[in-house]
Amino acid sequence: MANVVHDGDNEKVKYIEDPGEMDVLLGRGGAALRHPGNQNFRHLVLSNKALYITSFKAEKLKISRSIVKAIREQKGRFLERGTESDVWFEVSDKRAIEKTSQALREGQPKLRQKNRGDE
Repeated sequence: MANVVHDGDNEKVKYIEDPGEMDVLLGRGGAALRHPGNQNFRHLVLSNKALYITSFKAEKLKISRSIVKAIREQKGRFLERGTESDVWFEVSDKRAIEKTSQALREGQPKLRQKNRGDE
């Protein structure tokens, strides 16, 4: 169930009580690791890491955007838990792309080292 309210900047913010199967839960902890939407997200990220580390900045942004788009096309949302409650809220595309780029960068030194060893 989701409620729509207005924040201080008059932007709509959706509060979600029950994340769906395809939603990506931002944050740390076991709930995020085990959530099916996060497992799907990690699979997409892992599938694109090798391409990401060899790409120029503009291409990296396109890769991150394409992963966010793929999640959204599967009816998934990027959700972050509210600071003082148990409800979730949907983050902006900008924040979703930032978090996706961060996930793609994780482990890059090891991947680069492995790629050099394969050559």
